[in-house]
Amino acid sequence: MDPPETLLPDGHTQRTDDLSQAWKANVYAQPYIPLALSAINLSHATVIHSAPIPSIDFHDYVSSFAGKRYLMPHTPLATLTPSNFPSQPTLLLDSKIYKPFFIRALTSELEAEAVTTNSYNLYQVRLYHKNPQDQMYELRVPGLREDRPRLNLGDTIELRQLRVDLSNGRPYGMEHWLIPGGGRDRGFIAPGFTGVQYNATVWGLDRSKEQVLLRVDCCVDESLIFNVIFRVQQKRVEPFQRAIADAASQLYQSNAEQLSLAISEGESKNSTDGAGGHTPITQDYDLSGEIFGDEDKIKESSTLQNTWMRRMLFPDETDGVKQQGLPKGVFTQDFVDEDLNYEQQKAIDSIQHQDYGSIPFLISGPPGTGKTKTIVETALQLVYHTHPDRKNILLCAPSDPAADILALRIKTCVPYADLFRLNSPSRSFAEVPGELLPYCHTTGDLFSLPEFPKLMSYRIVVTTCRDADILVQARVTNRDLSRLEAGIAEALYPGSQTASSQIPPHWTALLIDEAAQATEPEACVPLTVVCPPINHPPCTVLVVMAGDQRQLGPLFFSPSSPLETSLFERLITRPLYSAHPLSRHHLARHRTPPQLPTTRPPFATLFQNYRSHRAILAVPSALFYHDTLTACAPPRTPTVASWPGWRGRRWPVLFVSNPSADERAPDAHGWYNAGEARLAVAVAASFVAHGVPQTDICVMSPFRAQVQRLRLELRAAVPRPLREVSVGPAEAFQGLESRVVILCTTRRRARFLAEDRAQRAGLVGEPRRLNVALTRAREGLVVLGDAGLLGRDEGWRVWVAFCRRHGLWEEWQDAGDEGEATPAYISSLERGLVWKERVEGEEEGEREKGGMVGEDDPMWVSGHAAEEALREE
Repeated sequence: MDPPETLLPDGHTQRTDDLSQAWKANVYAQPYIPLALSAINLSHATVIHSAPIPSIDFHDYVSSFAGKRYLMPHTPLATLTPSNFPSQPTLLLDSKIYKPFFIRALTSELEAEAVTTNSYNLYQVRLYHKNPQDQMYELRVPGLREDRPRLNLGDTIELRQLRVDLSNGRPYGMEHWLIPGGGRDRGFIAPGFTGVQYNATVWGLDRSKEQVLLRVDCCVDESLIFNVIFRVQQKRVEPFQRAIADAASQLYQSNAEQLSLAISEGESKNSTDGAGGHTPITQDYDLSGEIFGDEDKIKESSTLQNTWMRRMLFPDETDGVKQQGLPKGVFTQDFVDEDLNYEQQKAIDSIQHQDYGSIPFLISGPPGTGKTKTIVETALQLVYHTHPDRKNILLCAPSDPAADILALRIKTCVPYADLFRLNSPSRSFAEVPGELLPYCHTTGDLFSLPEFPKLMSYRIVVTTCRDADILVQARVTNRDLSRLEAGIAEALYPGSQTASSQIPPHWTALLIDEAAQATEPEACVPLTVVCPPINHPPCTVLVVMAGDQRQLGPLFFSPSSPLETSLFERLITRPLYSAHPLSRHHLARHRTPPQLPTTRPPFATLFQNYRSHRAILAVPSALFYHDTLTACAPPRTPTVASWPGWRGRRWPVLFVSNPSADERAPDAHGWYNAGEARLAVAVAASFVAHGVPQTDICVMSPFRAQVQRLRLELRAAVPRPLREVSVGPAEAFQGLESRVVILCTTRRRARFLAEDRAQRAGLVGEPRRLNVALTRAREGLVVLGDAGLLGRDEGWRVWVAFCRRHGLWEEWQDAGDEGEATPAYISSLERGLVWKERVEGEEEGEREKGGMVGEDDPMWVSGHAAEEALREE
């Protein structure tokens, strides 16, 4: 007998025993929005645009120093839409398809971001008068604190005012308008809508209070209840679009010029159009951002020649320099920072002398190893202690906070007149540290550019990678300045034929900190600023990047996006860097110096961690850095070290089992765990009661709803509110640190892990987020979670096994199915901690260590096997 069938809404039938497979709840689905509200956003409307905020008039700025003769206007950028390029299979990145590859990636990213941004739309919310005379209104935007949605000054938000039925609080008359054949189908304006869409302008932001100040021109106050529609701002991607097109044109231009030279020299075998030949592809590149021509033709185009942009984006082994002798043991520079270690000094010395060739120098720095310190010292050495040609440098970071940190560290070491912190006009004053404001330039109430002579006088300009586009639009790139100088020289001295190759570049170095967090198009923006003219020697401009590709990378929205791989990560995996015998994984395997001669390393590998206690660092070092990290942090303060909550060996690491269930937030903003939140508050309160200041504690959770829950619980804590405890997701703390970290894993139900991974949410199956979360603490780390569930992830399984071996566990219980770590994941730091305790125990007499001391200690049983496995892996 056949199983019974069920009639589906579309008229088809389905077997009842297949229903459970046919439908599955989406735990990340957006909350239900009544059709009477959502349909208003699609109704016909008259659009009224509000006045934009003032901004930089680049045309006037360029005219103020260059007139209108020598610098031609930039080609207007095309709007990125799928119609910009033909639909073809995904391509692998290659220098000859650089522009199509990334324009396609940026377009896909915009589409994915639009879907995400639409999920933040607000329905039936009230606007409040701020200043009716200036047409200013206030709007509360939940999630603004976490940049959900992303808003900046000058952005446009769409507002649709509702006509509300006072009897039921719903939009007026929508039932009849929505019925088949009703007003909606006939194109009438929704009766619950005024028919006017106000394109409001963001004039102010208070992220801490999640308040937005809007200018809404010509607003007729009826209900002051609105639907709020957020859109992706096309202007955000324009700097990347412009940079990719410019970089690709430089790559192509070099091909065309070298091809012409080859023809003139009779080397036609490299420039013929035929089998194995190459065809110029001028039509395939323009600065508008559009893509023309056939991509197969691009792939078959002229071979790439040895130019500066090619060396920066696609360096290979032939670009390196052979090292014949041993490296220096002592460095004679007068370092500003006297605490630099050998690896940092060696990196700075190599950069100063550029002994590695004309290629990017990469500083690979795990958490707490002093990447930013090395970048800052490099900047100071280049500007003040190198030959005078290195006199103007551009210092960038992917985010404003990271750029602020650079400026704050440099300002104490340089004259006031030498440093400029360049901010976008879209940034609010409240977001800038007060001590940096004197180093910024403002016009009215907005950040701006100083006059051209003043801008050119700064020795160090600090900005974000994206905001470096301000320099591009202001036409103060190396190529624009060379073109301007050559043009003026020709006008003043006709027939002199001053070549741009004879003009030294203004920007002599580009340094990018936290480069692994920048997308490749983002990193290309400052590259196009410092790129010398095509006929310049490639050694004239230095590029240095510092980062860690094992931590969280660039923010992206589209699944499997090429933008997930930063330029830093792509470069460091090229054979020139990854196959070098001094690379991190080669050193971990062989631990012997390479045989000379060999390629001089165009990179620095930092090993010494100055942030975390050895116990905190032990597992991340083994999991993510081939067991190469050395713990060099100063001794713990007695306050944290003596906290009574530590268990087992009393190392400052603790796993606390959390039995409470996770729950779905009703507003679709993720998951929360009420019991875990209360437990986190109790742990934080215990530290505070023991003398740890609130400001030295941070609480992390991967889910937005749990972050909000934690804030509420901390503010309501008794007997004393914990308002000064930092709370946020792991992403918010990347690059930061705290004395004590309380990490809430939140997830308890394994059946939702697949959805978590699909959404790139949570801490299970997310190794980069796990790395960040485990390496923020300096003196104490407490993790709340379910050991059995966490054990489904290899990284967590290793960490939980570490806690289990040493009794670092609150209320010891069976760890479930997390299993044991293999010997290869027992780090030298862990062995060193146990060895230290054994030596101290022999000197002072054996002490009880949670039942973990003795000849059968797992550490000693697996010690030699662990070391051998590490070498062979």
